[in-house]
Amino acid sequence: MQGWLKLHRKILHSEIFENEKLLKVFIYCLTKASHKSTESRVGRQKVTLKPGQFIFGRKKAASELSMNESTVRDYIKILQEDSVISINTTNKYSVITVENWGIYQSNDEEYDNKTTAEKQQDDNSSSSERQQKDTYKNGRELKEVKNVKEFITTTTSERLDCDSIQFYQNNFGIIRPQISEEIVKWVEDLGDPLIVEAMKRSLDRNKPTWGYVKSILQSWINKGIRTVEQADAEEVEYKNKQANKATYSKQSQSQEVLPEWFKNREEQEKHHINKKPSIEDTARTIELAIKLKRSRENILESIDDRYNLSEEDIASIRDGKCSAIDILLEQLKLSVAGEP
Repeated sequence: MQGWLKLHRKILHSEIFENEKLLKVFIYCLTKASHKSTESRVGRQKVTLKPGQFIFGRKKAASELSMNESTVRDYIKILQEDSVISINTTNKYSVITVENWGIYQSNDEEYDNKTTAEKQQDDNSSSSERQQKDTYKNGRELKEVKNVKEFITTTTSERLDCDSIQFYQNNFGIIRPQISEEIVKWVEDLGDPLIVEAMKRSLDRNKPTWGYVKSILQSWINKGIRTVEQADAEEVEYKNKQANKATYSKQSQSQEVLPEWFKNREEQEKHHINKKPSIEDTARTIELAIKLKRSRENILESIDDRYNLSEEDIASIRDGKCSAIDILLEQLKLSVAGEP
């Protein structure tokens, strides 16, 4: 593709210029775009292209740009999200349209014809006429440049002087046009110092996102905070409340009196631990142990030490000659009587 294209100086102050790969992809789109209506073929299908359009293939673009396909895809997506280009995709091909192409790319043929005619007239005119024509031509070109619209979203010189914009770019990274617009609006409402302060706090809290900065600003608006001094005072008040709350919590815990029901529960648990099993429970334990063929030592370990069963007692219980409770009652009687 032969010819040349126009590139406005304002691109020097745009997000595109700050990223060399993004700039490379953007200029690639400009050079690929058709400068007039034309037809192209994709396989057997004829595609009509308008000025500013071209057929895009990621593999071919990656090869021509010496980039990975994924890198090309990412930067094309950024240009699309920023409304620099639009993409119409079919199942066979994609057509990229450079937005505002007609605004900043004038009809080159018409311009060339006019330029040629003017040169011929200049050759036949006097030096004074040539000077007048040059003056008129320069004035006309300056007027055209003044009236031309930006072909991409850029920041104005006023925005570049904005402390908030500069702080964002230095600490958060490349600023998107949408975020730039929002920051300018916030600055108009609250001023640069407060916006920068909100950004600093988002960094201190390890949440470096514009969304979190906006949440801080919205919180301040809800509280009627409009200056950095008011924001600092609110921060000190908040920290003092948190400190007092923590101190009160510790004091409450140290001075806390146990409720009566808790004391009663502890007494009941102690009583339960010290309480000896009934003679009926002990008898059932013995009978169960005998059925399980436990040894005499195991049986004695599982019952109250008030009772001392002999092998004969265990055999009598096993053989059904007497019950365990009868033997236990007999031992209690002997114990009360003082017999061994």
